[in-house]
Amino acid sequence: MLQSSSLLSGHAPKGRRFTADLLRALPPQERSDLYAYGLKALEATQSLLQQGKTVISEIIGNAAYVEWEHYPQRDAKSRTGALFYYHAHAASQRMSAEHGHFHVFAPNDRAECPSDQRYTHIAGLSVDARGMPLRVFTTNQWVTAECWEDAERVCTLARQTTLKDAKPHRVGQWLDAVFAFFRPQIDLIAHMRDARVKALLARGRTQLLEDRRTHILSQCRIDFSTQIFALEELGADAP
Repeated sequence: MLQSSSLLSGHAPKGRRFTADLLRALPPQERSDLYAYGLKALEATQSLLQQGKTVISEIIGNAAYVEWEHYPQRDAKSRTGALFYYHAHAASQRMSAEHGHFHVFAPNDRAECPSDQRYTHIAGLSVDARGMPLRVFTTNQWVTAECWEDAERVCTLARQTTLKDAKPHRVGQWLDAVFAFFRPQIDLIAHMRDARVKALLARGRTQLLEDRRTHILSQCRIDFSTQIFALEELGADAP
């Protein structure tokens, strides 16, 4: 159980012990599935490195790298309607070691969604200059202008979202594997987001979802090696 201080701050605990506890709560088969996704993400990363590239250079290409610009410019969209883009805030607004972050959205054609908001934000993914994952996070509607869904619906949409056919393809494939690998953390921050919103609304923060001062609602540090090591310690089997 997360302490109330974590819920109000939006920061999940961090470290190997927390990661191990989070993964230990999963069924053995799910841990093995996560391990397989981790290997896929590692293979995708190594494939790029062998060509002297990273997931960042692959998505930026030959374009000039400018803070706040979207890469690709018109966002990357799959045939299913899922989309993603990469960008970076000003250096003073980034977490330590962050180069930039991806935003991933699922299509959402629910009748209640406005015609210009037929999508829902799954999570943001911060990466370092090598393209290695640092953090997953959720945001409010001021950032994403999305069709808002509760955590259970976000988790369901996350499992249905595929990006592998979005261009650049290798970035989409990498994101699919990374989001699947860190699915427990993504599920966690979705529920943390809802708990924090509920708590802050009860305190009178009625404009919370449009408040640019609280644009990040929940976040969790992630680390590739820590996750792999924890899964191995828990007996996850390679495919």
